[in-house]
Amino acid sequence: MEIDKTGKELSMPHISLSLYPGRSREEIEMMCRNLQQCLVQTAGWKPDDISVSVEGIGAEAFAAKVKSKMQNETIVISSDYIR
Repeated sequence: MEIDKTGKELSMPHISLSLYPGRSREEIEMMCRNLQQCLVQTAGWKPDDISVSVEGIGAEAFAAKVKSKMQNETIVISSDYIR
């Protein structure tokens, strides 16, 4: 647990979104805001506590690259592309 200078606990969840390229900036921002809002509603974090990153990955490399990035993670919901 990390504490700031005032003694407040810092809880900084991070969401990493991997998807095919081609979405508009507006679509990506809306997806990220919706993911952030989901954690606000279900876990009680403040929006300022949650960061979201996005990586566009081409179809030919998508499954291999995402599986490589997730080696130390647990897949909670799998897809047809990632199992």
